[in-house]
Amino acid sequence: MYGKNTFQSDFKQLLMIIIILLCHNSIIHSQSYSVPFFPDGTYDKSIPAPLEVLGFPIGEKPVSYEEAVHYIKTLANASPRVQIFEAGETFEKRTLYYLIISSEENCKRLDTIRENLALLADPRKLLSEDKVQEIIDNTPAVAWMMYSIHGDELSGVDASLQLAYQLAAGTDPLTEWIRRELVVGIDPMENPDGRARYLAQMQQWGGSMISTDAQSIKHTGVWPWGRTNHYLFDLNRDWFILANPESRARVKALRTWHPQVVVDAHEMGSYDTYLFNPPREPFNHNFHSSIFEWWNKFSADQAKAFDRYGWSYYSREWNEEWFPGYGTSFLTLMGAVGILYEQAQTDGSTIKRPDGTELTASEAIHHQFTSSMANITTTLENSKTLLLNYYNIKKDAIQSFRKNDVQVYYIDPSKNPSRAHCLVERLLMIGIEVETLDEATQLAKLNTYRESGSRTKTLPKGTYVIRTSQPLRPVINSILEFDPRMTTAFVQSEREYLEKGKGTRLYDPCAWSMLLAYDVDAYTSTETPRAKTTAIYQIQQTTGEVTKQQPAYGYLIDYRDDHAVDALLQLFAKDYQIRSAREPFIIEGRSYPRGTLLIRNHENPSSLASDIQNIARTTQMVIYGVDTAQCTEGPDLGGGEFILLEAPRVALLTGPEISSYSFGTLWYMMDYELQMRHTILNHDNLGNADLRKYNVLVMPSSGSYKRILGDDGLKKIKDWVSDGGTLIAISSASAFLADSTTAFSKVKIRRQALEELEQYKQAVLLEDKAGKTQVDSLAIWEKGTVQKEET
Repeated sequence: MYGKNTFQSDFKQLLMIIIILLCHNSIIHSQSYSVPFFPDGTYDKSIPAPLEVLGFPIGEKPVSYEEAVHYIKTLANASPRVQIFEAGETFEKRTLYYLIISSEENCKRLDTIRENLALLADPRKLLSEDKVQEIIDNTPAVAWMMYSIHGDELSGVDASLQLAYQLAAGTDPLTEWIRRELVVGIDPMENPDGRARYLAQMQQWGGSMISTDAQSIKHTGVWPWGRTNHYLFDLNRDWFILANPESRARVKALRTWHPQVVVDAHEMGSYDTYLFNPPREPFNHNFHSSIFEWWNKFSADQAKAFDRYGWSYYSREWNEEWFPGYGTSFLTLMGAVGILYEQAQTDGSTIKRPDGTELTASEAIHHQFTSSMANITTTLENSKTLLLNYYNIKKDAIQSFRKNDVQVYYIDPSKNPSRAHCLVERLLMIGIEVETLDEATQLAKLNTYRESGSRTKTLPKGTYVIRTSQPLRPVINSILEFDPRMTTAFVQSEREYLEKGKGTRLYDPCAWSMLLAYDVDAYTSTETPRAKTTAIYQIQQTTGEVTKQQPAYGYLIDYRDDHAVDALLQLFAKDYQIRSAREPFIIEGRSYPRGTLLIRNHENPSSLASDIQNIARTTQMVIYGVDTAQCTEGPDLGGGEFILLEAPRVALLTGPEISSYSFGTLWYMMDYELQMRHTILNHDNLGNADLRKYNVLVMPSSGSYKRILGDDGLKKIKDWVSDGGTLIAISSASAFLADSTTAFSKVKIRRQALEELEQYKQAVLLEDKAGKTQVDSLAIWEKGTVQKEET
């Protein structure tokens, strides 16, 4: 018989054996992926492989920004077939690089290649079809490979380094053929700031034991994760918005090289396999018809490459190309064949799938590398046809118009000049041609998104004119048109999905017109203008001015222009007293709207005059000096209709349960655009925060405020608002405050006011009607009783 101590001793030994076996089993399943990236490849020994420079093989661990930059610079120094270019700089001051790889002969004539491609990109510059054919015969096609625009999608960057080595050092017939016939651009790391943040989280939560559980914090990371850049923007939604330096750098590089094929390598959920083109409906209707055939051709070759290894993959299931702000869709509209990859995510380690198999980082990288080589090979085999197709897309953009196609877009900058200038600046960055009217012009058959039907209108001198008869017409229409249309078949399918409770088939945004987003006065016409116009190539920066240097009474700033916000913040920063008009007024022959800023001399120190000069210059604003407080119409400047403003002391909520996108855009606006002082408060510490320090509290979107705040937190904010605080709630945060269970506001969510909708409707009608009823003085004074209108 076993005694108690003997049993415990044997049990401990048995437990140790089990643990050893489990660990051994884990080690077996977590061994490095040993399949070579390019079987039977031969290489130039003078070109260092990644292992020689990095000190570890590709796939053993994710490559950092510093390691990637070190390797591509080493590669460029070692090989005359590789040239490295600086594209720009991130918010966190990391330099953005890209590589150009081709034969030594091609690298010696890159300027000529770029010039030839620029000619194909603008058929108006080519005088004959013979010249077109000559360029195609003597110019390599360009394949542009982009990786990891989302910082937590790691495998793309590592694959890009392996691809760069293959193309620079490979001596096999295929690689040498690629270098002779193609120019390959490699953007190895589209989002360095996001990747750095995510790798820091992976390092923080890593340990001596490998976790293959996708739910482990080692694989998920923590808020705000690494998908986004410094200000938490999704850079794959910023291709035409161009709010971020990474996006502007990429677009500039792509405009320089005019690629015929562009690859955008991503990652998706860990339990998935691999997705590539073709996508499914809906398609943006501005795509050239040839793109669908090319998608099928590239897909067939990519599938064959995967079939050699027995890898799983799929296409057409969820990826659609409706929104033009993705890399693939935007660059397809630019004339390239845009190709998307989505590799199952491993977070630089190993993932155990529900079926018991394991996916290593090395295998994920191999998938990305193999896809890249397959697409480059397809480009190689069809290079001349792709060049001709690229030219034809541009030619069709210029020449092929149907009867009711938009011929021109007009943007009237009068209402808010700085906002219109900002929009046009973005259009110029993309390469869209813009003109301005030389003089005020009456134009007929104008349509606008604000009203139905066409109209005749006089547009002022300086109105921006964007003709669609130019090489980037597909881009112009896709980002400016008021009402993009889906096919009837898709709309029918979408309705069926919604009615059956399956949800929408749209992956992402379904509305995006830049004209609506910027809220500019804009018009379209199916006729080209006969007025004189002048082409512009950049927005001319105005110097700003003060109309009277030493006015007797004070200064006025029209607050309709966005730059007035900058002027206001600068005045607040210098502790000046500023007032705002409740009503419109006219003074010294000039009309001013409600909201106009008033700075009175007698309420401010003598330094005001010189500071106003500086503010006008730095904000590019016209500031009006006035010598009197007496207005010819509206309230006088010395009265109570000009309320004293208080400098904002802003707190912005953030934290793990708040939308990182909503927070990021608000943070970007305050910190980068407005450069306004603010405090970022973690919602976890809101209960301990002294809100008396702030007079503005901003709540970004979150569906969790009930849990975040609790009853005590909600009461704290209510009391703060009662004491004079201004609360700004965004999206779902405003829905939370309007919810009747919150009891925060008299505003109600629609579904909670269904029985009162008629009352709300009548209130809206009365509000709209107020001030519009024409008074009949004869009916009032001469004809006796006036009938009271029923409401």
